[in-house]
Parts: sequence; structure tokens; C-alpha cells
Amino acid sequence: MLEYGKFKFVRADSEGLKKETYRLRYETYVKEFGFERPEDHPGNLETDEYEPHSVHFAALNNNSNVIGTIRLVLHSEKGFPVEHAVKTTFVGEKPPPGKIAEISRLAISKKFRKRKEDGHYGVESYLKKSEGGVLPDKGPIPKSQEKRKDPVIVMGLFQIMYHASKRLGITHWYIITEKKIFRSLKRFGFYFYQIGEPTEYHGLRIPYLGIAHDMEQRLIKENPIFLKIILRGLEKKYHPKFGICGNIRMLVSLPRFAGKAWRYWQGHRR
Repeated sequence: MLEYGKFKFVRADSEGLKKETYRLRYETYVKEFGFERPEDHPGNLETDEYEPHSVHFAALNNNSNVIGTIRLVLHSEKGFPVEHAVKTTFVGEKPPPGKIAEISRLAISKKFRKRKEDGHYGVESYLKKSEGGVLPDKGPIPKSQEKRKDPVIVMGLFQIMYHASKRLGITHWYIITEKKIFRSLKRFGFYFYQIGEPTEYHGLRIPYLGIAHDMEQRLIKENPIFLKIILRGLEKKYHPKFGICGNIRMLVSLPRFAGKAWRYWQGHRR
């Protein structure tokens, strides 16, 4: 479990907690945005054939209500959803199927997307206009937008998903999503490679591939302090090796990144 401020992030292993994540997905994907048809999801639970082969995660508020969710689809005879949606390539050497998973079904409660411009996932108001968001590309940020906090729910879900992936031996992730999600994740160190052309899949979506080793090495080089924070709560045996150069970079970058990283993980509030 991870805990940041009033939010907790957990692996949804119990059937009861899984049902609550399905219920949130129904509220988001069926009722709010109309991505799915109500008649295909009886009981107000949005599910599909990949649930038995998936690991589910939930973000909880201080009343232990599910206010965010994401899942990892593991390899099975059904393959991965992205493989049935669009033609893809691969980056680098393809590992055994058991080391690949697909990130999907990200959903954030409407109550925690307070602004209209927050969009489906609550990230648009944190991005520049050139990135698909609403903040100005140049010049000062308007006073009405100065106090926008980082998307803690999305990033907390990706952090706990990353921890679970390390424990499961997952080294590569598929994801098919909007470009603004890609840019938001990149901003916080989760870098993905585009592996196919945009396609119509609950709106215009792009297939991406994330490689854990590449992400870690990029952060060791560019922002090792932030990687240390992402690793918080993960057993040390799963940590990447920083090496002498990485530790030196961390010391050198301490004044530049420590304050920003600390404010992100400890000071942000919705």
C-alpha cells in the first residue's frame, strides 16, 4: 500500500474491492462518457474477458471509497487488448510474453476531476496547450490556474502499478491511450515509445510501449531524486542499481529537484 496525503493506493485483491473498481469504471466509461453500452455491462459493473487475467489497483479516499482505478492485463491465451485494436511494432528485443503486461482501464471519479478542463483523467489542466492541456505555452500562468496541483491520483496509481510490475517480473508495458496521457506520464518519468499509428478506440488513441529499464535509466540520468521517491515502498531487491555515477548525479541535482519532488509527493492536495 502507498499513502500520499488523504489518498491510499492499494492492490485490489478482494472480490469486494474489485467490484468497486468495476463500478467506478461503469460510472466513467458507460454513464459519463458513453464508451461502452449499458446493456453489455449488467449490474452496473464494467467488465470484460480480461478480468481473470488482470491485476487491479485502487485509489481510496479517507473514507476508503474507490475514487480511482487501473489494471495490468497479464499474458494469457487471449493475448493483449492492444493487439486486437491496432497493428504495432516493438522497441528493442521482445521478451517472453510473461514479462509483458498491458496497462488499461484507468478511471478517476468525477468528484476528483473538479474542473471542466480536467478532462477524462484529470490531467489536462496540468499540461500546456501544446501538450493537449490548458496552461499557456509561454508567459506567466494566469492567477486562476496558479494553484493547480499535480495529478496525484493518476501518478499514485502508476506508481503502485510499477511496484507490482517489478514484483511480478514485468519488464515491458503496452498501453493504448490519448497523447495527453503520454505527455503527462513523461513529465513524471514514465516514458513510453509510440509503437503504432493513432486509431479509433474509445476516441483517438495511440499505442505505446514502456520499458522499465529504460525508464529507470532515464531517471537515474535526469532526475535520480524523483526515482528514489517513486521507489519508496518497493523492496530494495527490486531497485535498479544507481551506481557511482547515479549517486553523484543525485547529489549534484539535489538542490534542483529535491524541493519540487518533495512538494509533489507530500504537499499536493486536491
